[in-house]
Amino acid sequence: MLDLGRFALLLGLFLGGYAVIVDLLGAWRNDYGFIKSARNATGMCFVCLSVAITALCILLIRSDFTIEYVAEHTSRVLPFQYKISALWAGASGSLLLWLWIQVGFVVLVYCVRESKHSIFMADARAVANIVNVFFFIILIADRSPFKLSAVVPSDGAGLNPLLQHPAMVLHPPILFIGYAGFLVPFAWAFGWLKVNSQDAFPPLFKTAGQWALLAWLFLTAGIVLGAWWAYEELGWGGYWAWDPVENASLMPWLTATALLHCFRTYKQRSSTATWTMVLSNVTFSLCVFGRFLTKYGSQLFESVHTFGEPGLGILYLVLLILLWAIAAVLMIRNHLRNKKDPSQLAAKTNKFVVFNNWLMVLLTIVICVGTLFPFLSKIAIRLVGLVFPKAHLPTGAPSWTPQSFTKVTAPGGLLILLFISLCPYLLAHGLKKSWRSILAGLAAVAAIVAWLRTCSLEAPFPDGTSAAVGWIARWLASGSPAIPCFIFSGLLLVNLIADFVRHEIKIASGRKAGSAPARSLRWYGARFAHFSVALIFIGIAGSAGYDSEVRVALRPGEKASIGRYELTFERLSAEHGPNFTSAIAHISVYDGQEFLAELRPAREHHKVRGSNVVSEVDVRRTLAGDLYLVLEDVDQTRDLINLRIAIKPLINWIWIGSFVMIVGVVAVLIASYRRKTAVLQDHGKDTQ
Repeated sequence: MLDLGRFALLLGLFLGGYAVIVDLLGAWRNDYGFIKSARNATGMCFVCLSVAITALCILLIRSDFTIEYVAEHTSRVLPFQYKISALWAGASGSLLLWLWIQVGFVVLVYCVRESKHSIFMADARAVANIVNVFFFIILIADRSPFKLSAVVPSDGAGLNPLLQHPAMVLHPPILFIGYAGFLVPFAWAFGWLKVNSQDAFPPLFKTAGQWALLAWLFLTAGIVLGAWWAYEELGWGGYWAWDPVENASLMPWLTATALLHCFRTYKQRSSTATWTMVLSNVTFSLCVFGRFLTKYGSQLFESVHTFGEPGLGILYLVLLILLWAIAAVLMIRNHLRNKKDPSQLAAKTNKFVVFNNWLMVLLTIVICVGTLFPFLSKIAIRLVGLVFPKAHLPTGAPSWTPQSFTKVTAPGGLLILLFISLCPYLLAHGLKKSWRSILAGLAAVAAIVAWLRTCSLEAPFPDGTSAAVGWIARWLASGSPAIPCFIFSGLLLVNLIADFVRHEIKIASGRKAGSAPARSLRWYGARFAHFSVALIFIGIAGSAGYDSEVRVALRPGEKASIGRYELTFERLSAEHGPNFTSAIAHISVYDGQEFLAELRPAREHHKVRGSNVVSEVDVRRTLAGDLYLVLEDVDQTRDLINLRIAIKPLINWIWIGSFVMIVGVVAVLIASYRRKTAVLQDHGKDTQ
């Protein structure tokens, strides 16, 4: 299996490089034979990766510790499902999985079917394979998953206990599907830039848009699963800590959201068309940059997600520089060749999409700057030290705290929420006087007043203009976004309800007039997706703005209270799993005299990684909020426990809203598939 896996990777690298060269030659010479050969080589590259990933899975299941990757991430007593998930637990295994999915998508979109746009597909496939070749080089030359162990251990190190959770079995591969899926519109954008045709719609336009939506769906699901894992497993009571690698998944999500709206409102040779090309490139580039942060981030910042050895992670930046250099050359060439159409640029429906794009991009830039702030501040300090050698400079690099991220991004998030509540109406009717615009204005005023009422600063107002400006900025930043978030969420719900009512009245009126207008699954799916945003923001506002927490030390029979709950520590018990031993605290929960539940938070001691002791939380869930228990420490000699108790109001609306969002997007994809099938059937009838 070892030699088979190694040979499969080397052969896959050769086939990927061959496909790039032959596709470029075929497109240049308009030679269909070359293009067909490159298409077949890409397909065989996927076969090689399938062989390699199968070989690694077999080695993991067999616990073959002669392989370094297997020894580092599995053990003999590790449960079967976690031996499988060990495939994506390490840097090389996760890259192999991502590459396998990515090449599979390229084959599915650009290789499986014949097309009259063979030159276009060759150009797109060549760019996609350039990315794949870089991934191959990093995978083989950096730390191959098939590298032999220097010393073969009797047992492996085992999987990190924090990763032994159902969400982490699903979270990474779902996230990788999202990342890899964005390669399809990325390659499509390069193909379209290369062709530079003036057709109304580029080749494979609808396919690229559908793949962007599919990738966005999986990226969303992956982010939500990661947040749920953090909430359930890390034991700090939150779901988003603005960790650099968490931010690395959020940034492409923001630009991809803008990209979806560009595909929906696309007009050739308009500003929306330019945005579509740029955002297709930016979104996948941010996915690769996120991989760089995961691989190389240990040198830039501290994160629970980064891998320790940077290795050849810098090659990801080399890849991005190369791709953006090619894109810049093509865009400059096209700009010089073409003249912009003023009627397209003046389209009223586009300006709202462009505003949304700028909002998403600016929020992405802010998050990126905050994420890289420790690294950027180090560079700034060194430069200042070179210019001013005698200056007293800080020794440590400052960084943004989670509270800093929240304060800086909250205004942008509220603007996005306000814009989502109005965007469908604005796209259909433009900005004009109506009850919706008046209601939005009133909501904005109410939100500003609510924000200002929560602002407070203990420091007195200073003298001097610069000091006063800084004091005002800090005073404004001290406000709470919770109430404004509730206000704008309510505005969004009111507008969506009005849309539903108006739509149903229109359908009923049409049926009375003798016509039979059909209900559009796509329309309902899009509205459900927007409806879910309100639910998610309600959950965020409630859980972040009104949570409470206490820490107590209890012996059996002692009680603690928080809010309306009273908790009694009953006893300790032990449980022995296949690769861990846990101490379980039995906590009875009462609301007054009414018994509600028995919660069982635990402390797990994993046998193989002896120094790893993790807390397993237990939660009582209701729509109103969670009662969240974390067993922080256990002294079994004295029957004493340290317990952290928290109330998280409305937090489950985040998970409910996320589910509704996924359902809405699936409905849109189903509607697109039905429409495509109907068109193909009609085309078949016409040709009979």
